[in-house]
Amino acid sequence: MSLPTLVLTGMLLAYLIFNMVKGRMLFQTANFLPYITTPVAIGFIFSFMFDWQTGIINALFVKMGLLQEGIYWLQDPWLSRIIIAIMIVWRNLGYFIAIYLAGMTAISQDVYEAAKVDGATAFHTFTRITLPLLRNISVFLIVTSIIGSLQLFDEPKLLYGGWTASQVGGPDNAALTIIWKFVNDSFMNVRFGYGATIAYALFMLIVVFSIASYKLSMGKGDQE
Repeated sequence: MSLPTLVLTGMLLAYLIFNMVKGRMLFQTANFLPYITTPVAIGFIFSFMFDWQTGIINALFVKMGLLQEGIYWLQDPWLSRIIIAIMIVWRNLGYFIAIYLAGMTAISQDVYEAAKVDGATAFHTFTRITLPLLRNISVFLIVTSIIGSLQLFDEPKLLYGGWTASQVGGPDNAALTIIWKFVNDSFMNVRFGYGATIAYALFMLIVVFSIASYKLSMGKGDQE
């Protein structure tokens, strides 16, 4: 859920910021601040925000008359997945914007000027020039984000920090990740052989995605 949102929103916001005349540095800094926030702080912030008794989200909905009582956000499987996806998007959106901005800055302005002379609209300039020239950056961000998702641990673990060992992974294991399962099986259930198997499988998955990133980033001439 988080990856398509990060790629599309990051690229669009980067394009809008890139074409801003004033306040460009302010928006870049504001968007990048969540990325340097520690996962521990993010986990605690979202756990308090979506708490069914004292959470600000339920308080706002009740005050606006949209709900009569609070929702058990963290005890519903799909809602828990959505909250974790929101956490990932909120934290990494600034990083995606920064990388896309760097790629747009590297594009020669002569290309855009030639497009204006030919009468290209802003939409055609974005779809026919900007998107193709940012292909390698998009592939890099997608593959590294998939690898990062495979290594996800801090956000869901801190979101459900109060769960006991028998209830690892949130409601119906909806928030269970590979690393969380590895930690639980290896150190909580003391199944070191099974934990080692998980670690080796994760390593092979990361190798596969790394090779795929290399192949997709190469041009036709490099592949030949």
